Amino acid sequence: MKQAKKSGLRSMIMPAFLFVALGMACPGAEVQARKFMATAGVNIFQSASRGYREIYGQMAVMPEIKVACRIYKNFTVWGGVGLVSKQGFIAEVDEDAEIRQTFFSIGAGYAQKLSPRLRLRGELGLAAIAFKEEALGGTLKGSGLGWRIGADLDYFIGKKLFVILAAAYSDASDEVETGKIRLGGLQAGVGLGFAF
Repeated sequence: MKQAKKSGLRSMIMPAFLFVALGMACPGAEVQARKFMATAGVNIFQSASRGYREIYGQMAVMPEIKVACRIYKNFTVWGGVGLVSKQGFIAEVDEDAEIRQTFFSIGAGYAQKLSPRLRLRGELGLAAIAFKEEALGGTLKGSGLGWRIGADLDYFIGKKLFVILAAAYSDASDEVETGKIRLGGLQAGVGLGFAF
């Protein structure tokens, strides 16, 4: 099991390294500083809750849209929304389950140009995560407020268009009848952005 995890980590690090090396090696027009940016991406989401993972599996697909505005030099403010919908199975009672989560986040960021085509962005902010779960003949709803930290690597394929490698972690919780539940988790993915 540990060997499989190490192998998977190596397979993720190598493409990221090649991506960075390519961006630094490729000549191109200087990327101009734009005031606004919009991105759309697809992430793999892994919940921080062990109970969630036991019912819904280790990974879920999470589409996400974000917008950002440069406010001073390399500093930005940003906001985003992501969605997760997953079918699951409760083995103990032989019942199906379904959960839908909405991730809202806002915060501040900093962007550092690494080369004419490559830029690294760091983000820190608040996360509000709402959920609705249908299981055992009932519906459970709730939400929690927490925090989010993330990093994006942008590679400009044009003066305004760029592709993204993204990673983030969010942490929030809510109190329900059965106790405290964790709502955040790890996400990593790719996307496309437009600066204007």
